[in-house]
Amino acid sequence: MAVINNFSSEKRFKIALDFANMGVNQTFAWIRSKHPEYSELEVRLEFVRLMYWEAGKMTPAHWEHFKKLMEKRIRKDWAMRFRKMMEAKGWTYEDVAKYGRFKNGKVVEATISRGLPAFARLAVVLFEQQ
Repeated sequence: MAVINNFSSEKRFKIALDFANMGVNQTFAWIRSKHPEYSELEVRLEFVRLMYWEAGKMTPAHWEHFKKLMEKRIRKDWAMRFRKMMEAKGWTYEDVAKYGRFKNGKVVEATISRGLPAFARLAVVLFEQQ
C-alpha cells in the first residue's frame, strides 16, 4: 500500500478501474462459457440480470424496461447476422425456404423479422465460427 500511495491520483484511479474491468470481463467470460450460443447482447442482458436484477439493485420497472429494450435489440441483431450469412453464402429467402422446407421465401422473411428460430441461430453460430 505504501508504494501505491506514492502514485499519482490518476495512476491510482487507472489501477482501480483496471481491477474493476477485470472482474466485469471475467464475469462476461463465465457467462459465455455457460452459454456459448449467446450473442454479445444476450451476454450483456444476462450480466445485468445477474449483477443488478438478481442482486436487488434494480427496481422491477427498470429491469422490465431494460429487458424489453435488450430483447428488441437482440432480435434485430440475430436477424442482421442471419442476413449477413445469407449474403455471404449467396442465398435468397427462396433458397432458405427450399433448404428448410418452408412454403416460400416470404414465410422465411417474416419469421426472421419476428425473431430467429433456434435452427437459424445455430446456422449463424456455425457460419460465424468458420
